[in-house]
Formats: sequence, structure tokens, C-alpha cells
Amino acid sequence: MFDRLLPRRVLRVVGATLLAGFALTPAHAEVTLDVLYTTPGTFNALHQELAKRFTETHPEIKVKFRNPAAGYEEGAQQILRDQITGRLPDIAFNGINQIGLFVDRGLGAPLDAFVAADGGLDKLGYYSTLAALGQWKGKLYGLPFAVSTPVLYLNADLVKKAGLDPTTLPKSWPELVAAGQKIQASAGAGVTGFYYQWDQTGNWLLQSLVTSRAGRMLKADGCTIAFDDDAGMWALKTLESFGRSGMPNFGISQVRQSFVAGSVAILVDSTSYVAAADRQIGNRFDFKTVAFPLSAPDGKLPAGGNVAMVFAKDAERQKAAWEYVKFVTGPIGQTLMVNYTGYMPGNEIAVKSPELLGSFYAKNPNHMTSIQQLPVLTDWASFPGGNSLKIIEVIKNHTESLVTGKRSAAEVMPSLVQDVNGLMPKCGG
Repeated sequence: MFDRLLPRRVLRVVGATLLAGFALTPAHAEVTLDVLYTTPGTFNALHQELAKRFTETHPEIKVKFRNPAAGYEEGAQQILRDQITGRLPDIAFNGINQIGLFVDRGLGAPLDAFVAADGGLDKLGYYSTLAALGQWKGKLYGLPFAVSTPVLYLNADLVKKAGLDPTTLPKSWPELVAAGQKIQASAGAGVTGFYYQWDQTGNWLLQSLVTSRAGRMLKADGCTIAFDDDAGMWALKTLESFGRSGMPNFGISQVRQSFVAGSVAILVDSTSYVAAADRQIGNRFDFKTVAFPLSAPDGKLPAGGNVAMVFAKDAERQKAAWEYVKFVTGPIGQTLMVNYTGYMPGNEIAVKSPELLGSFYAKNPNHMTSIQQLPVLTDWASFPGGNSLKIIEVIKNHTESLVTGKRSAAEVMPSLVQDVNGLMPKCGG
């Protein structure tokens, strides 16, 4: 697929030009890197192509993939089990919100020295905002591989049929729900007017509501909840309103297939699905993406997606792992990543180079929505302590009771706070 957009010979020329400006490390003795990634439906083809391109220029380094984990939480659980058995991967692609989970358990190699030896983050082309997401307690442990933002997916044909303008949709959630109901009435049976993909990994779209209202999930100390405030209650009430509006409760795969089939008009989801949606929709209807509404002047959006982390312990394996991480998060790797998925690149050189992504966004405006949200990105909160993954599951269960209309926000908030606090470690403990 990618060869049609950028021939291999162009990649070789561009790659040589880019690498000439970087401080190259010496060749290594032959090593085979053990690599784990997640979400195979999205990333299988991409990772296979990245490994193929990398080994063409680094024949002394082989790449062997483990069976991919279904999602970020499943990948994290596998790594924690691997720590016990002593079978950690050399490299893993983890959710951005999981860096602290691993580092606090003594996992993950700091990348600062490798970055400095190759000229620094700026010279390597990383967006400073996105590179900062890979830091934990002052050190760099991950580099942005595939970054996502929440957006609205629109079936513009259904929107227009209801007498609405897809370029001037309302900016508040009550108005968007009302627009969805109007679209549903116009389209008739079998069409869902509005759907909010609440069940995204790591409570990401709940966090998106909280931060868009200028709230936070955790206080600055990183170990005290902060969502028990006005912004948090507003987020819960908003989810409750979705459920009470008659919004169904779909799974992620189900609602995405419904959208590309033309039976969902407005879908709130991750940009990770944009490229796949484009391919699957084809010419069946006019597909557009729109920015996620901010509900406060200083509202933010949590950066989703994943980072590349090095778990290798041996110094030589760490050097080889760094070469691979540098490639997949560098200009060529990120160009491949964008063309295969809907994620945002973490490398500015890729975006600004005419031979790479320079003209891509002009031709693919649905991908540009994510780039335009870069100035308002913030961290995707990571819960501390040994119960981090359990907290995510607890929040998910409470959230589901809201969107299914079983409980109100007023009922959920106190029990949610109690349950999460009961699983949080003491500050400084």
C-alpha cells in the first residue's frame, strides 16, 4: 500500500539524507530483538512492514515479534507476568498512560543518553509536546509511536439529509445529542444518530470529558484523585445524558462497523480508526472528521495511543533496541505509520518533509483534525500503585452504569470515589 504513495527508492534516498544529519552509532554484533505490540487489527501490517524496512538497512539486527496482545491493558498484564518469569521483551509498544506503571516497578530503560548521543530530541525531529508524554519523574522512557486524539466521525450525507451543516455542527454535547436525534428521525429505522465510544481503553474518553472541562483525573502529586470536583461531576452527568437520550451500548468493533456501513451518523472515537474507515467507506458516503468539543476556555484533551519503550537489560541489546525505536519513531517510520493508520505522528521532520508527509495532510483532511488538536494535548492519566489496571476496570464498570441508564451521576460519584480511593496507594507509600 505504502509503496504506491512513496516508492521504496524514494525512501532509500530520503532515508540516506536524513540519516546523514544524525550521529550514527557503530554497527552491532548480530542480535535478534524480541518485540511486543498490541491491537493487531490496527498494527499487524504496519509492524511487519517497519521490521522489513529496518532490517534492510540494519542487517545485523533481526526483529522477532511475539504474538500481539489484544489491547493496552492486556499488553501491560503480559509484561508484568514476564517480569516475574524473567522473559521480558526487548521492546514493547505500550499505552502512553502505562509508562509510570512499568517504571515504578523497575521496568524500562531511560532513553536520555541515547537521545543525547544522537543529537537530542530537536535534531531527531520529535515534537516537544509529544516527546514530553514519554517522560516519567524527569527521565525519558518512551518515544511517541502512534498518538491519537478524540474526534467526531461524521456521515456528512446523513447530517445534510437532516437539514444540518456538517461544517458548522454545534459545539456542546446537549446540542450534539439533539442533532443526533434529529438525524435519526430523518433517516428512519436502522440509523443511530449519535454514539459516544465510552468503552475506549484506559477510560480514555471519560478522561477526555474531564480534561475538556479543564479538570484532571489526578492531582499534581500523582497519587490523589482529582475527578471528585465540578469537572468530574459534569463529565459523569454528560455520560448519563447520553444514556438517557436512548443511545445504545455498542462494543467498539460493532459501532465502527456500523459507522462505515452508513448506519451511525455521529461517532465520537479515536483518530486511530481514520485510515481504516476511509478505506472501508470508499465512495459510499461523504466521511468527515471534526474536532472534539472543548467545554472550557482552558480545556485540554488527553493524548492517546502508544509509545515505544525499551525493556532490554543487557547494554548491547539496549543499543540495538534503541536503533529500532529510533527508526520506527523517526521520519520514515512515522510516515509509514500515518499511511497505515489514523494516528498522529510524533516526528515533525516527517510532517514537514515534502517527500514524506508534506503533502499528505492536504490530500487527507480527515487526518489533519488530529494535528490541529496538538496545542491542547495533555497527559493521559496513569493511576499509581499495584492496582493501576484494576482501577481502570472499576471506572469502566461505573461508567457503563451511566451510559446504560442504570444509575445517575449523583449515585455513581460517591461510590466511584470510594472504590478508586480504596485501590490507590498512600502518597509517598
